[in-house]
Amino acid sequence: MKTYRATILYAIKIFGLIVCAGFAVFIISLFINIVSFFIESSFFEKIVISILFILFVIAAFQIIRSNNPSISFDENHMLIGRHEILYSEIENFHPAKGGSEPYITTKSGGKIDLEISWFRKRDRIAIEKTLSEKIKSF
Repeated sequence: MKTYRATILYAIKIFGLIVCAGFAVFIISLFINIVSFFIESSFFEKIVISILFILFVIAAFQIIRSNNPSISFDENHMLIGRHEILYSEIENFHPAKGGSEPYITTKSGGKIDLEISWFRKRDRIAIEKTLSEKIKSF
């Protein structure tokens, strides 16, 4: 099984998204602090801080988990992230043109973007070549 993964730039993007999530939680905490100013309860403040921390952890986890640009090729199927696609289910492969992302169409009428812009150029070329060969063989 041959696996291709994103470059370090993708890790920087993930870090930036997590920082943005932290900033959003900070802004929400400012608004809640205004409310807590009138309530004057340390218990309320602890609950709010706990909830905001949990929200930040959930947001960071979802950012990391949902963004997994990896493509693996096996004998009968390919994995895009955690999505398994059989080569026999693929109807057509549309390579990248002018900066667009390549995509495949399935026999059931679905369209799946490959999102390989985060990969190295030689990996993108190898992915497109391997995918074209696998589809032709099935």
